[in-house]
Amino acid sequence: MIPASTASRALSAAAAMALALAAPSAGAEQPAPAAARSVVLAAAPDKPAARHGIFKFSSYPAAWTAAQKSNRPILIFATSPHCPHCVRMIGETLRTPHVNRFLNDSFETVYADRLEQPELTAKLGIRRFPTTIVVGPDNQVIDVLEGYVDAKTLAQRLRTTVAAHPPATQTR
Repeated sequence: MIPASTASRALSAAAAMALALAAPSAGAEQPAPAAARSVVLAAAPDKPAARHGIFKFSSYPAAWTAAQKSNRPILIFATSPHCPHCVRMIGETLRTPHVNRFLNDSFETVYADRLEQPELTAKLGIRRFPTTIVVGPDNQVIDVLEGYVDAKTLAQRLRTTVAAHPPATQTR
């Protein structure tokens, strides 16, 4: 695992900007310009079954809408199909029963394939695969993990992230 660095903080800023464009407008808020939103909204359609048995969504806007209803953070797993570290992380880390259960119980999950969604991965400024991004239900990036992460480390990091950023309804 690569520790948080200047590159990760820069990615977080770029990701926050891209996610702000990707999120659907709520109520009377001013929507993002159509040209800016159309790139992200044109992402691959959601698949009815969970991809790899883990990911509920294949588009960020759909996950954001679900996060608004569930008040849970969004976990984006950015991957490249021929990346051996991505394949290993899906098989060894994300499919580990306690990690998979935690993801299903605590997050809206998005599978962002570089080939299927090149605009999204480019807007997020992702340079390394896999990259795992955690976004709060308020659409703010709260954690970025670049590279392969083992199950124990990922579970600990995600639990810490969730504990440090409780949903707004719990803090009132």
